Amino acid sequence: MQEATLCLTGTVNVHADHTVRTSPAERLADYKGAIRFYLDHTDLPLIFAENSDYDFAGDPDFEVFSASDRFTLFRSPHHPDTSRGKGFQEFHMLDRVVNEALKTPLMVKVTGRYIVRNIASLLPGLTAPLNIDIHRKMQVALSGFFAVEGAVYRRYFEGCYADADDAAGRYIEHVLYRVIADTPLRKMTALLPENPIFEGVSGSYGGSLQRNKYKMMLRSAERSLNRSLGISRFLIEY
Repeated sequence: MQEATLCLTGTVNVHADHTVRTSPAERLADYKGAIRFYLDHTDLPLIFAENSDYDFAGDPDFEVFSASDRFTLFRSPHHPDTSRGKGFQEFHMLDRVVNEALKTPLMVKVTGRYIVRNIASLLPGLTAPLNIDIHRKMQVALSGFFAVEGAVYRRYFEGCYADADDAAGRYIEHVLYRVIADTPLRKMTALLPENPIFEGVSGSYGGSLQRNKYKMMLRSAERSLNRSLGISRFLIEY
């Protein structure tokens, strides 16, 4: 894996429509738990990119985080159009992160409230210019955890958030899929090296992110086969 930075995206005070988990206190606790986990379980520099007006001044936990030379708090104003959903807002912010704060060739992006328990074993296998799980049937590229070279993001993903509109059923995952499928990026993309083990609560539907272990065993077998054949998207849905 290239030299990389971990980017956790956050919104403490929710300003986007189509979001279920909206309590600032709950969201802040989620973010703090995730930041602690990644600081403890990786040695990567960590950017916490936040796009609400939440005031972190005087927060003792963020004072501890900021004392680490690996931690950066990146503040970004949210897009004034709050009707288009959280993916629209998130990638509007990621454009700024990649252009203003990313100092390494590779960015490993995690939705900030999610803990990826097996991140330590995932990181060494992130060797493609874009590492992301893609589902052909649903035509989505999953944005909760992926890794992308900064130059690749700027060329193919920058500005793509403008096509996302949750109210119209056009989520950022659909937008990313189309960018990958319709451009030379499809030849630079690989599935993640193993199933990410997510822990947390979905902001979209409010349920647990934990997946059925038997379905994940099947997914793991398909992942291994596809990667061995150079296939960059899942063909079977579970």
